[in-house]
Parts: sequence; C-alpha cells; structure tokens
Amino acid sequence: MKNSTIKENNKNKNNLNYTAGGFIFLIAAWKLLSLHYKPIILPSPELTLFTIFEMLQDGEFWFNISQSFYRVSAAYVLSLISGTVIGVFMGLEKKADNAFGPFISMLQTIPNISWILLAIIWFGLNSKIIIFTIFISILPIFVINSREGIKNTDPELLEMADIYNLRKKTTFLKIYLPSIAPYIRSAGIITVERTWKIGAMAELLSLDTGIGAGLYWARNNLQTERIFAWTIILILLGFLSSQLLKKILTAGNCR
Repeated sequence: MKNSTIKENNKNKNNLNYTAGGFIFLIAAWKLLSLHYKPIILPSPELTLFTIFEMLQDGEFWFNISQSFYRVSAAYVLSLISGTVIGVFMGLEKKADNAFGPFISMLQTIPNISWILLAIIWFGLNSKIIIFTIFISILPIFVINSREGIKNTDPELLEMADIYNLRKKTTFLKIYLPSIAPYIRSAGIITVERTWKIGAMAELLSLDTGIGAGLYWARNNLQTERIFAWTIILILLGFLSSQLLKKILTAGNCR
C-alpha cells in the first residue's frame, strides 16, 4: 500500500513537471515571437499580463464577468436537467428513441453560429440569445449520454428487480440512476468548458455586455492585448469550472 502511494505521488509529480515545462515553453515561444512583431499584431506576455491586472481593477470588467456567469450557469443547469430527463425517457421507451433519436443527432450537427443568428431573430437582443444558444448546443450531449446510461444498465440487475417485483420508482433509484450517473458526470465535464466558449461567441455577435462584448470592443478599438487578456480569462474560467465540477463530482462519489 505504501509503495503504491509513493508511485502515485511520483507519477503526479512527473505529470506536474511536464505540465509546467510545457507552459514555460509556450510562454518562451510567445515572447520570442512577440519580439518580431508590433504589439498590435502580437502583444508580449508581460503586456498581456499587465492588461489583465489593469482590467481586474475596473468595475465594468467584473460586471461583464457576472453577466456571462449568470448566462452560462442558467443555460448549463437547464440543459443538464432537460437533457437528462429526455435521455432517460428515450432510453426507457424504444418508440421515443426511434422517433426522437434522428432529431437529437441532427441537433448535434447544426453550427452554433446558426443558433445564434436564429436566436437574435426569435428573442431580440437580450440574454435569452446566449442562454438558448448554449442550451440547444449542449443539450444533445446530455440526452445521448443519459440514454446510453439507461441502455447499458446491467440486465442481470434488471432481471433481479423483476424477480423481486421491485416498484418502478425503486428500480429507477437503485438500478438505473447509479448506471447513468457516470454518463451524466462525463457529459457534465465535457460540456462545462464548451459553455463558456459558446456564450462568449454569442455575446460577441449580439450583446454589449459579457466577455464576448469585451472581445468585441477590444477588436473594434484594435486593442490586441485586450483580446489576448479576455481570451486567457475565458480559458481560465473554463478550466476552473471544469476542475471545480470534477472535485464536486468526485466528492459526491466518495460518499
């Protein structure tokens, strides 16, 4: 047991070293390239970092972050709940699966930009555009994953439930739910970073608040360092959301 723990710690340490090495290499390459171009083309890492610190002191920055957070969170929760319910229903009812399966597959192929443009026409210029676009873009992932979780439920457990005449509610809570849980966790982690990117793109094309709006005005004013700064912030928000979700789900698993 002790040797196993030591090996695991060494493995984690090596992974961390490789990650740090890759990050340092990336920053160094960025710095070298920036020496050959004007800041309007490629700002240096230090200029970008200074811009981030400057933005952090601006109240408008935090307002934009809060607006994006609200839109992303609302759309994510709606999609998770709706997608799971639809996926479970399709997994349990073969007729529903045959009827709606092709439609769900079609939703996956529609580009985000199409949803954004349609949402602008349908809802006008407000937060509904972002919430709808994120919702409809990641919904199929939750539907498909939860449906597959139902379909891959251990048949022996279902047979046992049938033999003991378990109520449908008990069968769902004790057998189906544990079966779909890993699939929902996987879908949740896959989609959480994507929601930030979709939201920013929708904001850029439609609204004057949020991270996307910050990118829009930076582009209009030719403030390339701000585009880099907002992009880094967007990456960090997606990464931190993903890591936080993983920790929450892992903690829930341990219980």
